[in-house]
Amino acid sequence: MLAQDWLYGDRVRTQLDARVERHLKLPTEFNKHSTIAVLNTLAERIVFTDDVPTILYDMHDNRQLSFDGMLSSVKLPYDCFWIEYNTMVGMGDGSDGLENSSYGALIQRIGTEAVRMYVIIGLKWSNSPMLSTLAYVIEFNTWPPIVKSAKHGDRKVLTFEVVYAFNYDTLVVNKHRQTVSDLGSVVNELLFGIFLVTQPRVYSDETIKWKASHKRARVARNKPPLLEYRRIRLHIAKPRRHYEQRPAIEHTHSDTGGTESPEAVQHRRYHKVMGHFRHYINHEPPHTVWIEPHYRGDPSLGVTFTERDVSR
Repeated sequence: MLAQDWLYGDRVRTQLDARVERHLKLPTEFNKHSTIAVLNTLAERIVFTDDVPTILYDMHDNRQLSFDGMLSSVKLPYDCFWIEYNTMVGMGDGSDGLENSSYGALIQRIGTEAVRMYVIIGLKWSNSPMLSTLAYVIEFNTWPPIVKSAKHGDRKVLTFEVVYAFNYDTLVVNKHRQTVSDLGSVVNELLFGIFLVTQPRVYSDETIKWKASHKRARVARNKPPLLEYRRIRLHIAKPRRHYEQRPAIEHTHSDTGGTESPEAVQHRRYHKVMGHFRHYINHEPPHTVWIEPHYRGDPSLGVTFTERDVSR
């Protein structure tokens, strides 16, 4: 995966790498007295196993979404997270020997309105390891990142500021048209990936645990427990040729019993809950609400870190 390749593989280093490393590097162990601090620092990971640009442009061509609609409603699933995907879209004919290219971004909420995005690009040629680098740092002054522009006749446009770029002179100083367009496409694709994971989906849940014998050995040596995490695989439905209204998901709530009851939640490890849309179909009128990302569970029981592999 790109995050691991960038952390531990061949990369072109920049002066900003340390800012990303502190959020992407997973601890092999943690102090149980500082579990909340550990969880606040770690970026949750969302890894698309499918080509995100292909899904985006297929859905746009099939009129399943519009760019304006997507950009106007995109929500952050976490205040700090990593998202990545593989693609060959837009690589052109001059990429002989290029096996694949990967794009990823560390995304952070800054204050109440702004969002910062560190964009990393990885390229892999045949019979060679992946080479990656931190290519851009961009900031959005508002979120969602689409505002009315008087320059464009009050039409809503995607707006962001380039703080750092490996090709800063070409992109920002000279404003080379194709270079600006290419960055705009990458940002659109990343935003679509963010949009996609907050939509209704089905998933499987896999708990990653250390062996009991390993745990007992650490306890005997008076060492803290190793980090335990869950890998949640999201499955996104294949785009359809004709637009259909997204079916609502029936949601029931009870204050007692079940995995979402206060009693059950209190006896879980401390963990992040991803921001998501929730549909209420048994209300009049039926409606959808946005659930903000938040923390749940008991820190004294430890923490759970989540990695999400997304496919359609």
